[in-house]
Amino acid sequence: MSIIAALTIVLWSFLSRSRHKRIIFAAGMAGTLGAVACLAYYGQVFPDFMNTAAARFWLYSSMASLGWLFMFFLVLPILLVLLVGYGVYQLAGKFRQRRKNETKEAGEVVMSRRTFCKRAVAVIPVLTFGTGMAGTFLGERDLATTVHRLRFPSLPDYLEGYKIGQISDVHMGLFFSPQRLQEAMDALADQGVHRLELTGDLIDELSLLPDFQDVLVKNAARFPDGIDFCYGNHEYYRSFSAITAMLAHTPVRILRNSHIMASPGRGEGLTGRQGTDDRPFYIAGADYSFAKGEAAFTMEREDYVKTALADIPADAFVVMLAHHPDFIDEAFERGIPLTLCGHTHGAQVAPIGPLVQAIGFKYLRGLYGRPGCYGYVNRGTGHWLPFRIGCSREVSVFELTRSM
Repeated sequence: MSIIAALTIVLWSFLSRSRHKRIIFAAGMAGTLGAVACLAYYGQVFPDFMNTAAARFWLYSSMASLGWLFMFFLVLPILLVLLVGYGVYQLAGKFRQRRKNETKEAGEVVMSRRTFCKRAVAVIPVLTFGTGMAGTFLGERDLATTVHRLRFPSLPDYLEGYKIGQISDVHMGLFFSPQRLQEAMDALADQGVHRLELTGDLIDELSLLPDFQDVLVKNAARFPDGIDFCYGNHEYYRSFSAITAMLAHTPVRILRNSHIMASPGRGEGLTGRQGTDDRPFYIAGADYSFAKGEAAFTMEREDYVKTALADIPADAFVVMLAHHPDFIDEAFERGIPLTLCGHTHGAQVAPIGPLVQAIGFKYLRGLYGRPGCYGYVNRGTGHWLPFRIGCSREVSVFELTRSM
């Protein structure tokens, strides 16, 4: 981040033709080093600051530091484009100078353009700093509740109007508090969700494990048919054993290449549900695959899904959980009615979404469908860095129905 900041400041000084290059560079780098120091200190002492008066101060100071650093990430590509344009403009000016009949008026136009460019370059840091701050603070604050009414012509009658909630990629830690998780739980409970699905990446700061456990235990009864969970990559990065042990002290059901029978049919086992349809209802969960290479990754996904679905009757209605959205391919191939995923955070910055999708993720965010099947990629209920533009945090609600 410091290197990007230094490069950005040098480019800005060059393009703006500022007379105070050294002062601007020194001030910019001082601000950058201060921001980096603030973030490093916050990360180091975070557990000690929890539940103290200083916690909020350091949280917002660190978010402001992130806003400052993100500014340079926004400015740099703009300046690079302007630099290329400036080079083209200079070359064109040299050709114009060779013309012996160049008029004074033409020279005045050139000066006008240069003045315009200088002013435009001067405005860029102000606009991008505002964007960086807004993306950081609004990204940490804003939570959308997206509601999707999904039609399944062969839906068992006892699942008509059944509501499934999804929370994904919480990343509880430096920039996502237990209070934010409680807000997500409240939002889903307000929608009358019958069961809750957690699709991985729960926590990054292990000192918050007791807080996470408390929120789960406190809210479990609000989802009458329970809470199910599949592992994400961050469970393995942080501490698989510690997170698993925490979940063992909650009512959460862990699905790791396995499944549970939510109802054997006729709504049995579901709160307030009854019908005449004997077809069962299952929840399956696939583990996160770390296989390297496209062929190995595909093979391991297929193996995980095969194991997760083993012995489930062919006529069962199945909802599958998988952290990585590429599992949607396997789900579509097997005709799984609904697959819930996360992992991508929706790219967090909407304008770069097409690029992220082109180079990294076939399924980036939102709802995807095939005849009789749906796959959904949650934008993330949290994040490990709170910077979002046009892609807010999200909890999802899925209402099952036979007709629209």
